[in-house]
Amino acid sequence: MITLIMIGMAVLIMVLQFAVAPKASRHLMLHYNFDTQLAEPGEKIAFSGRLDNNWFLPVIYLNFYEYMPKGAVISGKEDNRENHRLFLLPFRSYQHALLFTLPKRGVYRRGKYYLETGDFLGFKSWVSSEDMDANITVMPKLCTDEEILKVLGGYMGDISVRRFIMEDPVLTLGYREYTGREPMKKISWKYSAKVGRLMVKNSDYTVDANAAVVLNMASGSEEEKEKSFEIVRTVCEQLEQERIPYQFLSNGDAGNLEEGFGKKHIDQLMMNLGRSRLQGYFTFDSLIERCIRERKKSRSYFIISAPMTDEEREALILLERYSEYELCVLEAEVDRDDAD
Repeated sequence: MITLIMIGMAVLIMVLQFAVAPKASRHLMLHYNFDTQLAEPGEKIAFSGRLDNNWFLPVIYLNFYEYMPKGAVISGKEDNRENHRLFLLPFRSYQHALLFTLPKRGVYRRGKYYLETGDFLGFKSWVSSEDMDANITVMPKLCTDEEILKVLGGYMGDISVRRFIMEDPVLTLGYREYTGREPMKKISWKYSAKVGRLMVKNSDYTVDANAAVVLNMASGSEEEKEKSFEIVRTVCEQLEQERIPYQFLSNGDAGNLEEGFGKKHIDQLMMNLGRSRLQGYFTFDSLIERCIRERKKSRSYFIISAPMTDEEREALILLERYSEYELCVLEAEVDRDDAD
């Protein structure tokens, strides 16, 4: 009698499983999150997920595949796939996390997941899938070319000199202790008497430094344009460190940004560069004409390009005539052997 009851219960469970297993995936919901939308090449990106069973019945057989964006490498694996096999009780969740990297500049579009449910004996299974609606943009690397960095460092030094060498005596920002190197006329006798030692006025600057970072995308190979992007990033990060506002102009799909600085400003620029397909839209001459139209007082120009043609160099002569200062021209030369 007991044996018959057990057999009957087993049959009932099998029938129930066959009846409800196809519906199981409808009650499963995946919540996921990437910890960033903008990453460095090779930076570890954290993915976290939670799979909810919103059903009053358990999911007895669940095979769960997650694919990170194409090109991603999951830490400890050779590909972009993670697999989970589990049993999920009613109204329970399965939480998990992983780290992965994206190797180079570009946009890595949505991953995908597959849910395979079935009866507990494995006679039959049902598969559902959906895209993960999230993109991650990888910004260019920093430039490591010693010649470029040397030229850039010298020019940034010139900007600092121009900015700090002259002060406006009318605009006093504060006071600092007298070192003996300041002229006597800068001593504030009233404030010195108050604090009991010689103090000098700390004045504001007469030069309101600003810059334009100009990217030429009309010519050059893919490798040269990629290096140009690295130079742009390096220039802008140095301007950020000096808190010098800068405008970004290009003649391609890297777009344009109005003058500004700060995290939001540079993040938007890195997004633009990361998403670029290296497409040029109009000539370098036209880009220089725009620079001249939008020129400002005390503006420094960083011209970034693949090695220029003779015609492009001629266009620079016109901008030099309108600029107060010498142009900083940074050309992205690529060693052919390294490129191959």
